[in-house]
Amino acid sequence: MDPLVIKEFLKENLNRIYDEFSTHESLLRITTSKAIIIGDLHGDFDTLLRVMDRFSPDKWTYIMLGDYVDRGEHQIETLYLALKLFLEHRAILLRGNHESPLTNYEYGFYMELLRKFGPRDGDSIYDRLKDVFSQMPISAVLNDKYFLVHGGLPINNVSIDSIAKLPKPDEIPSNEITFQLLWNDPSDDVKYYEQNIIRGPGTYVFGPVLTENFLNNSGLKMVIRGHEYTPQGYKWNHGNKVLTIFTSRAGPYNGTKPHMVLIDGGSLSIIDVSS
Repeated sequence: MDPLVIKEFLKENLNRIYDEFSTHESLLRITTSKAIIIGDLHGDFDTLLRVMDRFSPDKWTYIMLGDYVDRGEHQIETLYLALKLFLEHRAILLRGNHESPLTNYEYGFYMELLRKFGPRDGDSIYDRLKDVFSQMPISAVLNDKYFLVHGGLPINNVSIDSIAKLPKPDEIPSNEITFQLLWNDPSDDVKYYEQNIIRGPGTYVFGPVLTENFLNNSGLKMVIRGHEYTPQGYKWNHGNKVLTIFTSRAGPYNGTKPHMVLIDGGSLSIIDVSS
């Protein structure tokens, strides 16, 4: 895609996108009989196009779990297409941990903006994108059955209503519950939780007891999340109560088999979108 087209789109629409995100709470409630759930993309523009070709966003509700940028080859193109679908009301976008200056300066997105748009435009567009990221919703409840989030469950006892009231805008984010929703991972090796030594300070792995308590208290059946690289494109934890979905084979993930989740009526399917 022509970077000039993307640059003009962002200049013309980022204020409108910010305003639309700002009208939503941190938790969305979604009801639809036909949904496509997309995990981390990390600049995998080709896989997103392949999903759209196979499952038209005119016929399915797209729900994206975050991490549109960093690491991959086509970060700007991928973010552009996701935001375009959002403006056309054909996609619901959740925030990932890579929609943050905490990662963008280190993992490539900021430098890609400077390289493709030039220092002045790249810098000013990123300043506005930081604002946009800070207003993105953090999670969603789908069909009163599935809890959708980028990372995982916080170690504190939190309710759906308290998640909905988490503060926005929150650039880093600085709120510890929001941070954990974007950064935590499930583990079958702990009962409750432990610090996540791989991801660093403020992050945790959460065990099946936390999942059971959260789902029972919320009246929900399953957590569907992204965040965690898995070569086969998906994995189950906590007795099939937590499903991780990964939809990128860009950059360092070129050996991955990207997958997505399809909700059709009352059924859930995990779909290979590698070809």
